[in-house]
Amino acid sequence: MIRKFRILDLDAILRIEKKAFPKSPYSRFTFLYYASAYRDNFLVYVQEDMRKGLNKIGGYIIFYPEGHIVSIAVHPAYRRRGIGAELVGEVLKRTKGNASVEVRESNEIAKEFYTHLGFSMQSIIQKYYGDEDALLMIRRGSV
Repeated sequence: MIRKFRILDLDAILRIEKKAFPKSPYSRFTFLYYASAYRDNFLVYVQEDMRKGLNKIGGYIIFYPEGHIVSIAVHPAYRRRGIGAELVGEVLKRTKGNASVEVRESNEIAKEFYTHLGFSMQSIIQKYYGDEDALLMIRRGSV
């Protein structure tokens, strides 16, 4: 299930962030900023476990209203289950299939993921990550 971020999700989001981006995780303040400024565009994927009666946050996505993906991460335990694709799919539904994202040039998994979802490379942004270039990938069209 995908729903809007709630403040009670913050600790789970921070744990996912640290696992997904150990070199440069977003801070608590950064997430609080996006939750305030873009509350309709900060979504979480809730993994329901009926046997245990738990709802675990499996991942999140933050995007600007025009479809630019600011950040997306899926908990390592939930990867390869289509959660990331569902989260991006929700963005695409809300933006009529238009979206963009920056990807580390060395991140082959992310490049393959976005290419599979219909994104293509638009340009290179020099030193976007400080020590590394980014690829700007875009997707145009209806869902």
